[in-house]
Amino acid sequence: MAEEQETLLRKLAREERIESYAMLLPRYEQTARRLGSLNRDTKLSRETVGPRQWSRWLGAKATPQPYARLILEELFGQPLELLMAPAGTRQVGTASSLSVVQHPHITEEDLLMTAHDAASHAGDAASMSLTPEAIQLLRTQLRGLARSYHQKPAAEIFVKARTIRDTIERRMPLTHRPSQSSELYLLAGQACGLLASAAFDLGSQEAAETLTMAALAYVRPIDHAPLAAWCGGNLALLAYWDGRPMEALKHVKAAQGLATSGTAKLRLHSVAARTYAHLGMPDQVRYELEAAQQVDRDIRDDHHDDVGGEFGFSMERAAMSAGSSWLLVSDGGKAVEASSHALDLVRARPDTQRSVKVEMEATADLALAQLLNGDLESALTTLGPVFELPPEQRVDGLLSRLKGVRTQLTVPALQRHREASELGHHIEEFSRDSARSTLPGVPRLEIEN
Repeated sequence: MAEEQETLLRKLAREERIESYAMLLPRYEQTARRLGSLNRDTKLSRETVGPRQWSRWLGAKATPQPYARLILEELFGQPLELLMAPAGTRQVGTASSLSVVQHPHITEEDLLMTAHDAASHAGDAASMSLTPEAIQLLRTQLRGLARSYHQKPAAEIFVKARTIRDTIERRMPLTHRPSQSSELYLLAGQACGLLASAAFDLGSQEAAETLTMAALAYVRPIDHAPLAAWCGGNLALLAYWDGRPMEALKHVKAAQGLATSGTAKLRLHSVAARTYAHLGMPDQVRYELEAAQQVDRDIRDDHHDDVGGEFGFSMERAAMSAGSSWLLVSDGGKAVEASSHALDLVRARPDTQRSVKVEMEATADLALAQLLNGDLESALTTLGPVFELPPEQRVDGLLSRLKGVRTQLTVPALQRHREASELGHHIEEFSRDSARSTLPGVPRLEIEN
């Protein structure tokens, strides 16, 4: 029997050093993503190949389907007919010459070659891993970005977090070690969490919710409870901001069952208080805020505390959230107390550790609380620092609070004051240039009267 001729596909793959499945897969999936992006075809972007399928293609024992054909032709620069033909073939036979069904004739040489290829791939797969330094670099970059979140524009955070997530995605096929794969899944989930926070600050509720769900999808296979608890709290937050407080309550209760650290519990009690406030339940608000004060902050976890930053929940952030909760149930006295406490805490920190976002949002809450108490003069003074913010730091959470201030200025007791009218116009002008409006193609946010 004549010796089976080598296909052009196998020859080129060997020359490119991607004949083994372990070396091919990253190149194949990268090519699929590029072609999918160019053709705006999400199914093509997700195209992949299994080891048995690749082995059969190399020996021309199976015909690649349309998507695979596109990828292989792009990867090797030859039409599929030539790739499937013997390496020395100059012309490819017609379709009719291939129409006769032939049953495979397997020799002992075929069996041995298959066994050798399988052993070779198993060895390649077992040896595939990333260096500890490569993963440590990603971990350090992500931690640094989370900790500097509140001192950088949301758009900058989004771009950097997306770059880290893309790098993690490219690294995933390069290791078959379970411990490294789990670490990459965790880092990918945290990157999606930062992307969700930035998307929310930039005004995209839908993107923030989708990215939070993506973070959950990464964390479920590795059962990382701290990140899952954070995601649950984030889904609750997004739900009540979107006017779905009952759904928010379900998310927060589920997340509380996963929380172990003091920081995680503090955050979820605070989110629960805001949720009950949206439902108009002041007694439950009080209960959750009192529970938040009782948590043991010495009990830590590797997400809320060791990474921290945007994933943490500082005492000033908790106080700011309490102020927002009391505003929602129209308790101006307690709102002034909580918001003032938040500002005292944040201003006591060194400039390098101060959260501009928390400070400005607590300031807007304090001004609204003062207006609820009929103190227009104090509100005017309080809002002074807010109007000095550059557009890229005017995030949606702040603008939503200013919208509440703008509405309160129209109540009969304040409407007759010239200062109230001027402040309302100032808020409108200020809100037109925001973090959202700095993005290309995004319309400016209008403040409703």
